[in-house]
Amino acid sequence: MDLLITFKQRKYIVETKIWEGPHRYSAGKQQLAAYLKLEGSPEGYYVVFDHRREPEPQVETETIDGVSIRSYVIPVLQEQPSAV
Repeated sequence: MDLLITFKQRKYIVETKIWEGPHRYSAGKQQLAAYLKLEGSPEGYYVVFDHRREPEPQVETETIDGVSIRSYVIPVLQEQPSAV
């Protein structure tokens, strides 16, 4: 897990990744679900930064192995560095 925030005796668990394709995207959700179950937390957040040429933002909520995962794919738009 990348980030664990505790506030008023509640845990907020966040997993972050960089977009590496649909298979890795799904695998990250499974990884987060395992962390949530281990920590006894009913929900968590999955943030994926997408550096592709034409990224599309995405927000979804789903239940995996009995825990709720709120996923965000965030486009990262930046110019490529020069080749000089």
